[in-house]
Amino acid sequence: MKTKLLFLTALLFACIVTAQSTITVDNSVGANAQYNDLQSAISAASNGDIIYVHASEINYGDIDITKPITLIGFSHGDTDKKTMIDEIDLLDNASNVTISGFNITDDINALNPSTEINNLIIENNDIEGTFWSNNSNAGVNNMIIRGNVLYRISSNSSTWTNYRNTIISNNVIRDWIYINFHESVTIKNNIFIDGSYPVNVGNSSGDLEVQNCIFYESSSATINANSTGVVYENCLSYNLGSGSYSSLSGSNNLNNQNPNFVSATGGVFDAENDDYNLQAGSPAIGSGVGGVDMGIYDGGSFTFNNQGYTNGIPTVKITNITDRIAVGANLSVTISTNAN
Repeated sequence: MKTKLLFLTALLFACIVTAQSTITVDNSVGANAQYNDLQSAISAASNGDIIYVHASEINYGDIDITKPITLIGFSHGDTDKKTMIDEIDLLDNASNVTISGFNITDDINALNPSTEINNLIIENNDIEGTFWSNNSNAGVNNMIIRGNVLYRISSNSSTWTNYRNTIISNNVIRDWIYINFHESVTIKNNIFIDGSYPVNVGNSSGDLEVQNCIFYESSSATINANSTGVVYENCLSYNLGSGSYSSLSGSNNLNNQNPNFVSATGGVFDAENDDYNLQAGSPAIGSGVGGVDMGIYDGGSFTFNNQGYTNGIPTVKITNITDRIAVGANLSVTISTNAN
């Protein structure tokens, strides 16, 4: 029987500060949420409101954000229930925004804001397109990008990402990420797969430091993750295939050593089957800067999860339920919970 999932909306409300209003959106056929269109819900929201977007088989499409709000989806990788948005455009006044729990099938753009966007949290999402802010606009200041499955940050030489005071951590990264302001961008405890690595666009003014990251691939090629002005500190590289990695430039790196993940293929991210936890005896355990583990589980307060459930919001999974019962008989249900 197909696994059935429930999201405890009542517990969601209890977990969120009640000073803000909570708005529900569901575009599923026959749903009974407050809104069936996400953009309409955003337009109607007040500053600081929380919008819970139900999982649906229907993509919620493109949205524009022009105010401080929190968007919470159900999951980006759950096989039964995902919350999908096509593209997110952050426009003027899109400061103090949190986006969590979405499968974003295209891009996230800081789309030509005339003034700088501040205090942005992007976490627990699968971003299939590019995450960027054109260097000709005001850009983003004070941002956390964590717990995501990322394709690319920035896209090409004409649109170098304009991010300052940004932390990029605990992500699975599938393509190159281009960093313009290396002086104020922290990159740590990520896993780079499929031959991906960071690029320091502003290398003429100094080095980009990358810490506690794991570079993991499965191919017959020799991969060179080094680029001008990027210095690796306490990072690990390993090619699961017949190829290898060139030695990482920097200090205290573990070159071509198996991190001994519980389960991972190297070239793609599989939310159902990949497990980037480190097995006992892994050389990555305790080998990061300050004695933390390398990789996406660094012992901090944030916990990466493959499905992209929002941390702190509980989910309930019904793992077994009686299909047929006689009149007056008891219904047998097996339930598991996860506090995320």
